[in-house]
Amino acid sequence: MTPDGPAPDPGALDRLTVVLSEPRDLVNVALVIRAMKNMGTSRLRLVRPVEFDAWRILGIAHDTEDVVDTVEVHDELAPALADASYVLGATARRRSTRQDWWTPEQAARELLARGEPVALLLGREDRGLSNDELDLCHGLVHIPANPEHRSLNLAHAALVVLYEWRKAWLALEEAEPPDLAHKRHKRAPPATHAELEEFFGIWEQAMDEVGFFRHIDPLPKMRSFRALFQRADLDRRELGLMRAAAYEILHHAVRATKRARERAKAEIDGDP
Repeated sequence: MTPDGPAPDPGALDRLTVVLSEPRDLVNVALVIRAMKNMGTSRLRLVRPVEFDAWRILGIAHDTEDVVDTVEVHDELAPALADASYVLGATARRRSTRQDWWTPEQAARELLARGEPVALLLGREDRGLSNDELDLCHGLVHIPANPEHRSLNLAHAALVVLYEWRKAWLALEEAEPPDLAHKRHKRAPPATHAELEEFFGIWEQAMDEVGFFRHIDPLPKMRSFRALFQRADLDRRELGLMRAAAYEILHHAVRATKRARERAKAEIDGDP
């Protein structure tokens, strides 16, 4: 119960999944689980952990069986993010790409209100998330710590973000419902991380086929495309439209290349 009435829908907290990429210390994993239990979240996924021992974790984080029993362990990061509509990466590093850049309070207030599945991605204790992992994120959360000592313990960082998430969840009970009187149409379900990754693969092929990456490294350009489409917050209908457009670009580019090769061959062979 909240001080003024019944607690908000607990299902809102279930839409947040915590994902730890290659955690190195079992104690830190246990303390993240303790933080999750404290703040009312229960969905945890581990990607290539150095160690996972449920019995030892329960010895460190008491009374967390419900969380530990549902922990998922993955060999790759993509499946751990696949069902999320928004991936929020925790980092202290500012990037040149124009991704959303949130404080924990801003991220919790905005993303929880959307009502979409969110994955909170945290990296290794010693070096955080890699650039490739940050590329998979729609936005980044930054804890404004002392600039002379930015590095936080993995569990401490998780607790700060999860605390703000719980605050935002409790605040939803008092928020006024949005005015939907002039809403023109019901928005389609949000695109998932897996669907976006499929689209990015097709888009990169299409751009490569039309020569957009000629004589340049495609990675920086693709990072800009990723940031652009992630900021657009595409739903499944909109993403389907963009995927169809990418396929058309790819199809016509392949046909044009084929015709050019046929003309070149005909000239070499002396055909009119």
